[in-house]
Amino acid sequence: MITSVFTCSCDAKIKSIIKEMSRRDISSVVVTNNKGNPIGIITERDIIKKIIAEDGVNIENISAGKIMTPKPITLNPEDTIYKALSILLKYKIKHLPICKHGKVIGIVTLRQLLKLKYPEPMTLILEIEQVEDIKILKSIKNKLFYMVAEKLSFGIGIYEIITMLSLINQEIHRKVLEIAIKYTGKIPFNFCLFVSGSHGRMETLLNSDQDHGMVIEDNKDFYYYQDYFIKLSEKFSTLLKEVGYPECPGYIMSINPLWRKQLSEWKIQIKYWLEKQINSLTRYMTILFDSLPIYGDKNLFDEIINYAYMLIEINHEVIKIMKEEQSRHKVPVGIFGKFITERKKPHQGEIDLKKSGLLFIVESIRIFALKYKIKETSTIVRIEKLVNKGVIHPDDGEYFESAYYLLLYFILRNQLEKAFTGKEITTYITPSKLSSYDRESLKHAFKAVSSLQELVASEFGEIVL
Repeated sequence: MITSVFTCSCDAKIKSIIKEMSRRDISSVVVTNNKGNPIGIITERDIIKKIIAEDGVNIENISAGKIMTPKPITLNPEDTIYKALSILLKYKIKHLPICKHGKVIGIVTLRQLLKLKYPEPMTLILEIEQVEDIKILKSIKNKLFYMVAEKLSFGIGIYEIITMLSLINQEIHRKVLEIAIKYTGKIPFNFCLFVSGSHGRMETLLNSDQDHGMVIEDNKDFYYYQDYFIKLSEKFSTLLKEVGYPECPGYIMSINPLWRKQLSEWKIQIKYWLEKQINSLTRYMTILFDSLPIYGDKNLFDEIINYAYMLIEINHEVIKIMKEEQSRHKVPVGIFGKFITERKKPHQGEIDLKKSGLLFIVESIRIFALKYKIKETSTIVRIEKLVNKGVIHPDDGEYFESAYYLLLYFILRNQLEKAFTGKEITTYITPSKLSSYDRESLKHAFKAVSSLQELVASEFGEIVL
């Protein structure tokens, strides 16, 4: 971050601010109150849009408070550069104030991030922004295998690698939707596209499929234009498939009308799911609460998610239902420490590390997060928040995080081996082919998963023997 930040008061005149920005050769100023807390930000874009592009604006009299963007998004110095990049891209901004104890101590810009030691993710993202050809997007996606292999060989942290993957995958999804819109025509009214599952948790692997939905604003002409959104969803899904994201086996895609609705219809549907406790309730709730908006009017998405959280508080027994389903899942290690592998082909002698380990952590932590009103999607961030709330002991939090990282590492390493040998990329591994050290490490990871499941059980008053 740049530690010398130009700040001004709300009453400062914009003419003097522009002169100072020119003198310092900077593109933003943070507006603060008398305590040094950020209350707004002014960028070159604000000046162009709100002063230069407007007729009759008296630059002599206008103050910072009149043109600033209020309530700027901020980060802490301890946050990672990949989180900063994620925020910048998610909200389509170029400046991010860094605060400590509520006071501005630095700023990060998109331009800075392009000069990092490991610039490939940013380079790929910039390349994606310029692309209009699906074939080129496919070639960019194929580069991810080499990027991940390189990062692993450099010893870059597995969480950072997964974050890189997720950011790039999100940018590809955004660009594909933009291309789909060009095919379909002008958008008749606001909507929001969200991604779910591993995409929504920012934990995508190398074989992620499609998981997305759409919230459309309420409009009296919706049914007249609904064919537009059907065609847009179909084109979006088709193009994603061409790029290399297979269709979701469970049909969790915006081409499915269950996942493409007006705002009011979404609320009716979510209320029905919860109050009637439908058979697919747990599955639908896990999808919904692991979702992230990536395109369009984010307020539409926020409204259905906040509504869902409100209903969860009223129908709190739903969390227990989710817990009961989760408790039926057992790690693939027997009482004598022997791996329990698949008995039938095509995966005989193998273990699905995602479905038999990684997702058990995701499920358990999600249940805790819902119970304690933590509105995050990332499993690791959820763990951190739960530790901060005192729900999980710091040592246990570190234990569960380590297990999660280890499972991710084994999966990614195995996926790369399969990719470079021309085999189908899955999340299955063969324990017998691992070194003795890796087998023991994997057993320790599964032991941590079991401990987490026991912690969830005890949270709901169950006695664990």
